[in-house]
Amino acid sequence: MPIYEYKCEKCNEDFELIVFSTTVVKCPKCENKDVRKKMSLFGMGGSGKSSSQADTGGGKGCSGCSSHNCSTC
Repeated sequence: MPIYEYKCEKCNEDFELIVFSTTVVKCPKCENKDVRKKMSLFGMGGSGKSSSQADTGGGKGCSGCSSHNCSTC
């Protein structure tokens, strides 16, 4: 039972919905069925750190920990 994020193309409402195989996706505000699935950051994985925060060289780690590899922070 995945949860997806959507945006209504008619009223611009952002909403989340648990989707089953029989679910009809429509906006809870205006009931429009013309909705767009949004890219979910939760589903994208990764550490959520920007590339400017990541350690690319094996030198000193980020200021938030003592690790030399920021991907483990």
